[in-house]
Amino acid sequence: GANTLEGTLMYLVKSDRLIERGLDAAHYNIFEQNRIWARHASEKPDVAASLMRTIRAIHMRTTQERGLSALSIGAGNEPQFRILQSAFEEGLWLYDLDGAALATLQERKSRQNLENVRLIQGDYTIDFRDPATAGRARDALLDGCRQDLITLHHSLYYSNAATWPGLVKALYDEVLAANGAIHAVMMSARETQPHTTTWLYNFFANRYFGTSTDQDLLGLRQQLRGVHALKDCEITAETRQVQFWVDDFDHFMAVVWMILLYPHAHNYTLEQRIEITEFIIEHYWIPKRPLVQTQDYVTLHKLGPAQSPAAYAGRY
Repeated sequence: GANTLEGTLMYLVKSDRLIERGLDAAHYNIFEQNRIWARHASEKPDVAASLMRTIRAIHMRTTQERGLSALSIGAGNEPQFRILQSAFEEGLWLYDLDGAALATLQERKSRQNLENVRLIQGDYTIDFRDPATAGRARDALLDGCRQDLITLHHSLYYSNAATWPGLVKALYDEVLAANGAIHAVMMSARETQPHTTTWLYNFFANRYFGTSTDQDLLGLRQQLRGVHALKDCEITAETRQVQFWVDDFDHFMAVVWMILLYPHAHNYTLEQRIEITEFIIEHYWIPKRPLVQTQDYVTLHKLGPAQSPAAYAGRY
């Protein structure tokens, strides 16, 4: 009797405290959310493996005498910094809207005296929205330099999917160098397995707003294949799974809010945030279920005139 009641009360108190912590975690900024995800997920090593394959292909298409440069759009705190900084000694341009992320990168740039690293604060949906604007941005922000690699690592979430073909075409035509590549990665919009990050996002977006994600990177690949103006372009794609777990509820919830795009896309009410937190406690935290993310990679390779898509496919 008494012991059972005391145990029940203690459980309720602990649950209330977890809910409070979950609600507080909704106020982490995107920089902190990304930092936690990068530190505790298997996703960044997976991205690095795909990125290295792309860099290897660029190097094989380029003479050793020419220095290479890269542009990272939505760089964040750039967990691929070491790879990009060493592989693109001619110049590494880290572009982001978030001043906090750029401040962290500036500290590192200054501390290690990295003269080839350039930092740019801007909104890619404005600076690269069409060919004319992208050409001006190349001249004003990139010193007129075309880039051998452009990365879009989880940055397309912050723009409407309908604008992606125009954005990518503008980057391809006006910013990407000959024999260069655009490397993009996003959470898969096509995953339907329960308790994956895609399922989690769609579950609450549909429950509260009657919507689901339309940000389909593989769909973008199909659209771009129909764009005849993408001259000498070979598009490759792959889909892989990664996991996230951290034994700290505040940090775990911070990443959940990032996945649910709160408050950037969805401003959930207090009651909705409480319900979400209770759901995460019951279905993820108590059973210690990691977040499983299925994610898509799409890479656009700009091949030189002497390298047809058929020849490229046989080499890599």
